[in-house]
Amino acid sequence: MLRLAGVTAASTAAPARPGTAPETAARARALSGSGSGRRTVTLAAVYYLLASLALTLWLWRDPAWRTVAGNPNDADQLAWFFRYDATAIAHFHLPALVTTAMNAPQGVNLMWNTPMLLPGVLLAPVTLAFGPQVSLTLLLTAGFAGSATALFAVLRRWQVGVPGAALGAAVYGFSPALAHSAIGHYDLQFAVFPPLIVDAVLRLAAGRVSARRGGLQLGLLVTAQLFITEELLFGAVLAAALLLVVMAASRPREAAARLKTLAGGVGIAAGVLAVLAGYPLWVQFFGPLHQHGSPFTTDFFKNDLSGFVVPSSFMLFHTAGSAAEALRYQGQLPEYLGYLAGR
Repeated sequence: MLRLAGVTAASTAAPARPGTAPETAARARALSGSGSGRRTVTLAAVYYLLASLALTLWLWRDPAWRTVAGNPNDADQLAWFFRYDATAIAHFHLPALVTTAMNAPQGVNLMWNTPMLLPGVLLAPVTLAFGPQVSLTLLLTAGFAGSATALFAVLRRWQVGVPGAALGAAVYGFSPALAHSAIGHYDLQFAVFPPLIVDAVLRLAAGRVSARRGGLQLGLLVTAQLFITEELLFGAVLAAALLLVVMAASRPREAAARLKTLAGGVGIAAGVLAVLAGYPLWVQFFGPLHQHGSPFTTDFFKNDLSGFVVPSSFMLFHTAGSAAEALRYQGQLPEYLGYLAGR
C-alpha cells in the first residue's frame, strides 16, 4: 500500500527526466533515509566490528595490561593523556589546556600535543573504572570499525552499490595506513570523521542540504575532529577542496549556481567552530607555551616516492628487502607512515 500510494502521488506530478538534479537528490534521500538503507549500514557496521575485534583480539585478552608493541613511548603518552582527562572529569571540570602536570616546572601546551581531548573526555568513565589502556583498546577497536562504517554510509548516500561500498569502506577502515597508525598513533588511527566531513562539504556543494543545516553539521564535525587530531582534519579539508575543484570543472554552471549555498554553509561552520573551539585555538597559537618553529629538522619526518609502495616489517605482506629499506627510515619504523596512503 505504501508503494502504491507513492506511485499514485508521483503520477500526479510532472515526470522528472532521468539524471536531473531533483531526481538524483530524491533518490539519495530515499537511499540514505529508508529503513532498508539504515539496516544495510547497521549490518555492515556489525561485520566491520567483528573484523575489528578479530584484529585486536590479543589486546582484548587482557585489555588493562596489554598494549600494541612497537611504539611504547607514544602509547604511554596517550595513556597519560587519558588518565589526565579522566582525573579532570572526576573533579567536575574539563582538562586544562596548559598544565604543569607534565614537563614540570615549565609545563606543556596540550593543544600543541596529541591529547585526543574529545575521546579522552567521553571515555573518562571507562578510564576511571578500568584504566586508560582499556579506553585506548576500546578506541582502537572503534577506530577500525567506525572508520569503515563511516565511509560505507557515505558511499551508500552517494548511491554506490553495496558490494562496491563494502569493499571501499573495508579498504579504508583496515588499510595499511590505519593499521600502521595503530602502532601507538591512536589519534591518526581513529579516522571516523574525515569521510563525514568531506560528505558534508559535497552535500552543500551539490545542493542536497540547506546552508543552515549543512553548515551546522559541518561545523560540529570539524570541531569534533579538531579535538581528536588536527592532522586528519587537514587531510579531510584538502580532500574536500580537491573534490570541489573536480565538481566545478565537470559541471561549472551547477557549481556557480550553488556557490551561495556552499559559501553560506562554510560560513556557518566557521561560526560554529569559532564558538566551540575559538578559545582552544587561541591557546594553541597565542597562549602560554605555544610552539615556535619545529623541534625537528625539515627533512627528518618525510616521505619519498618509494615509501608509498614499500611495506615495512609491520605489514603482513612484505619482503625482506622492503623491510630492510623501511628500516633505514631515519624517523624510525613507528613514523614510517607513507605506505599506501599514509599521512
